[in-house]
Amino acid sequence: MSTATLRQRFRRWATRTRTPETQPIQLPQRRVYVLPTRAGLALLATLLAMLLASINYNLSLGYGLVFLLGSVFIVHILHSWRTLTGLQLSLSPSGEAFAGGMAQWRVELVNEASHERPAVRLRDSQGRELMLTDVPAGQHSEAFIALPCPQRGVLQPGQLSVESTQPLGWIRAWSYIEPDAPAVIYPAPDGERPLPEGWGDNGEGRSRERPGQDDFAGLRGFQPGDSPRQIAWKQLAQGRGLLTKQFASAGSPACVLDWNMLPATLPLEERISQLARWVLQTRHSGARTTLLLPDSQTGPGEDAAHHQACLLRLALFGLERSR
Repeated sequence: MSTATLRQRFRRWATRTRTPETQPIQLPQRRVYVLPTRAGLALLATLLAMLLASINYNLSLGYGLVFLLGSVFIVHILHSWRTLTGLQLSLSPSGEAFAGGMAQWRVELVNEASHERPAVRLRDSQGRELMLTDVPAGQHSEAFIALPCPQRGVLQPGQLSVESTQPLGWIRAWSYIEPDAPAVIYPAPDGERPLPEGWGDNGEGRSRERPGQDDFAGLRGFQPGDSPRQIAWKQLAQGRGLLTKQFASAGSPACVLDWNMLPATLPLEERISQLARWVLQTRHSGARTTLLLPDSQTGPGEDAAHHQACLLRLALFGLERSR
């Protein structure tokens, strides 16, 4: 039986009664497992050979070296186990994620102990390393992990393993967690159809390519293609990051994105992707937008929160009924 098969069986046994956990997640003593690494097994084999040679040839120096390294090995077990015991973790979605890309989570690790927790790793269910960070004594540390999101909807990070091989790499201490941190995956914006002509109910015509310059409407995250004149330099100097000013004009045309605008023969996911692309285009142009789906209406609205609500409706469309 291969090592991978044994590892999968142990994972299933260790997580047999576990469902997505409420956060924060704290690792108690009974959830931290320890086993030698390959280097540790090689060291044990070497110590056994040295012990047999010392017994055969009556080498007192050999006895001393075997007992010294064996003692270090035992102390290593305790240090590795203590690195994870009591560690507190919490995950939260970070930023927007679109189908076919990567979804990102912010990981916060809290260390309430008086000792440092060095080189803490997080791996996914396939064993891929997602992050590596140190957690100072009595402090917290933040890191980010990314997982692939092949389709729209709601994505959980799934089962993750927290591990450490400190201080010498001879022992691996690890624990399994399954945090309840759902991330909404928006549809992949796709499609070659242009925005429909004659926006709105009154046929005001096509929206301007840029937002109006009459009234300040708020701030949003910077996007490639934004004019330098619209960058919020004051907020950037305050350390709030790169933001773009949004302006709205009272006479700006309204854009109605109707599900029935698209051909009925178009597959479901292609229709959703086309609507997602249109929503992003109207967000970029600052247009007042209404999204009409067969089961709901979102809007009208023109701020960032409204366009995010439109993307959310598209992400969950048809999935709620199938559950």
